Amino acid sequence: MSHPPPVASLDMEVLRQFRIIFRSVRKHFQAVESRVGLRGSLLWALSAIAEKPGISLTQLAGAMSVHQSTASNLLARLIELELVRKERNTRDNRIAGLFITDTGRSRLAQAPGPLRGLLPDALQKLPANTLAELHGDLQLLLEQMETLETKGEGIPLADL
Repeated sequence: MSHPPPVASLDMEVLRQFRIIFRSVRKHFQAVESRVGLRGSLLWALSAIAEKPGISLTQLAGAMSVHQSTASNLLARLIELELVRKERNTRDNRIAGLFITDTGRSRLAQAPGPLRGLLPDALQKLPANTLAELHGDLQLLLEQMETLETKGEGIPLADL
């Protein structure tokens, strides 16, 4: 007579949940790249620009929660691919607004959702109190880790 597998300890169950999250995120990014030919971070930047025509580079970095230099690199690639164009503000030439091109709009239409990525989309759907609890709990987890790589905190998941 076979016995059911032992119930995993809670720490191993949480580890299993992290694995599912990471694998799901990776699989989504692979589907995006396969279908649209763009990395997930480029798609997210493109969608942010489409959602807010005329957005500035600083606003784009904020919308994606990435360092401004990361947003600048993403923007340079999107412009090179002719998916986005930069236009100077007529009132203040120092300010440039970002706009999606017809080619960019076409690529965006081909993309599987969510355009921001699975994890940002899921986090945004959580109730505020749940998100606050998760934030606190993850902070405690980070404090338990012996080595932290904080340089990656401003890099999109698709690029890690």
